[in-house]
Amino acid sequence: MLRRLAGLAAALLLAACSGMPGINDPQPPQPFLGPPLERFAAEGRISLRQGERSDHLQFDWQHAPGRDVVLFSTPLGQGLAELGHEAGSAWLKQAGRPEIRAEGLPALTARLFGTPLPLEALAGWLGGAQPGPSGEVDGWRIEVLEAAPYRERRLPRRVEVRRDDIELRIVVTEWRE
Repeated sequence: MLRRLAGLAAALLLAACSGMPGINDPQPPQPFLGPPLERFAAEGRISLRQGERSDHLQFDWQHAPGRDVVLFSTPLGQGLAELGHEAGSAWLKQAGRPEIRAEGLPALTARLFGTPLPLEALAGWLGGAQPGPSGEVDGWRIEVLEAAPYRERRLPRRVEVRRDDIELRIVVTEWRE
């Protein structure tokens, strides 16, 4: 009789455990990024390498639908430039220099960094609008190397952007809405 009860108890225990999720059970796939933020503020660091030239800056990026403003500063926090766009107009402000206006950001990033960077496209990537970890925009290869949870979302923490001998690395250290 004890053998039967022990066998029945073992069978019940196995049956109960079979319905519990195990370590090796497949988890439902999580999106790599998203859901997208309509507005965001991100702070972090960028590293831009072009051949022998290398720049390291901090940034504070404010994004809203149809508008982006990015403040660049030295690693020690000294302000260098404000780059922004809205409604078909872009601007570059630098201390001690007159404001420069253009139709889009590529011309102004070329003036500031020596190459036209795809900042408008990067706003979508940073805000989690791209579901996958990599893609291409205007010949630039964009790859999210690391994503991190932010509230109920997953947003990029490390992004790498490449074209020819140009490499832009972005590390987001803080997100705000």
